[in-house]
Amino acid sequence: MKTSVKMGLLWGSIVVAVAAGAAWQFYPLADASDRLEALPLRGLMFASENVAVSQVEQNIFTGATVLKRYAQVRGQKVVLTIIDGTGNRHAVHDPLFCFRGAGWEVLDDTQFPIERGEARRVTLAKQGEPAEALYWFTDGRHAFGSAMEYWGRTTWRRLSLGASGNEPVLVMLTPVDAQPIDWQALLAAWPELGAF
Repeated sequence: MKTSVKMGLLWGSIVVAVAAGAAWQFYPLADASDRLEALPLRGLMFASENVAVSQVEQNIFTGATVLKRYAQVRGQKVVLTIIDGTGNRHAVHDPLFCFRGAGWEVLDDTQFPIERGEARRVTLAKQGEPAEALYWFTDGRHAFGSAMEYWGRTTWRRLSLGASGNEPVLVMLTPVDAQPIDWQALLAAWPELGAF
């Protein structure tokens, strides 16, 4: 094959890829707002209330939809944060990266089974202060703890123009105070979240 034909094919492929990328970028995809709005504030063994997102969080999550709630679940107090990156998928980061960036040392990172798959339970420390968090990504049918899987699923969703399923969201639970959380008991008492 002649060099000029090869170059023509190469440039033609680049033009098609750029045009397809631009079309995918601007194609409107359904977000997860219906799922977020359907998550009840109260249940038999839990009560929660919406919390305003801080200005710093607004800056970090520009273009994304963020639901933040303070919750009491059978005496355990946590903050629930759900981030829907449909409007800005770059706003959803790997939580481990964010913890480390905020100065936390990750002491332990383990898989944690939940109703629709798995979550990640992390134990942290900062200047001698312990902390922990439980997080997962979910599209409403499947839960997973891998940020790489999240990026793969969101990319495939954009390439398929939404035909591959719902937008995965990041769900994160953090304790309000230094008291350790019994995550299994918490999720058992808050089944609406476990099935989210």
